[in-house]
Amino acid sequence: MDKLQVSLTVEEGKELISLGIQKHPKFINSIEKGKILFKGGTTVSRITEKLLNVSLRISGRVTSRGTVSSNKIIDSPHSILLYNGKWKNIDETISDEVHGFTNNDLIICGANAFDYKGRAALMAGSPGGGNVGKSMSSWISEGASVLIPVGTEKMIPGDLDEIVKRSSRTGKSISWGMAVGLIPLYGELFTEVEAIKTIADADCFVIGAGGLGEAQGCTTFEIWGVTDELKKLIKIIKNIKTKDLNISGDNESLVECSAICDNCSRHLSCGYKRGVF
Repeated sequence: MDKLQVSLTVEEGKELISLGIQKHPKFINSIEKGKILFKGGTTVSRITEKLLNVSLRISGRVTSRGTVSSNKIIDSPHSILLYNGKWKNIDETISDEVHGFTNNDLIICGANAFDYKGRAALMAGSPGGGNVGKSMSSWISEGASVLIPVGTEKMIPGDLDEIVKRSSRTGKSISWGMAVGLIPLYGELFTEVEAIKTIADADCFVIGAGGLGEAQGCTTFEIWGVTDELKKLIKIIKNIKTKDLNISGDNESLVECSAICDNCSRHLSCGYKRGVF
């Protein structure tokens, strides 16, 4: 067995995850036999951009200003459905679409946090998480699989079961950006570790996190495997590291809010909206 060590930035990690998830057996099965729902987010958009050349609308995001949204309401799709090689925007019909899902179908949705037990959660800045939040009760009940592509930098300390109980969108006196609550997300986590194990017959674990400058949020991995399998990974990682990786998502939606903006009416406790900051 040989060893390989690599440090990946957040964007490099997303690129690796987007490559690996397309080799996941559930993904392949649903491409061939079912439907796939892609719920908008920068990691998921990276997948749809590779697979369909479609950039998804990014709603909430975390920047140096805090938990903020896009500046304008735009028409680009946030959630899309892929079936028989064709995709459609399901932003307004997501609940109805999911009601018809079966065990051949797949939902791909990123997360804002996951814990040491493998539990994940989404931040919700709009009441109930908007149309996506309203559809989530059907995600598991109808038998579809859920894959959660998420970078290792989003692993948080503590138990998400307890944190979800205590956290809330309401009741915050002030927030840097919109106040958010947490929605539990049930499914199979797919981090860079799982991507590496899917792409190659190798073992992988995290040996460090953090970095300077552009490597802030970076994760360092150690990978074990036979020489030929590691060579396969080296080729892929070298290619990732030679790319100029931009943030994924619809470019117009990536312009973050500045009070007062189109989305302010739905958001609570925002210090920018109130003129505190």
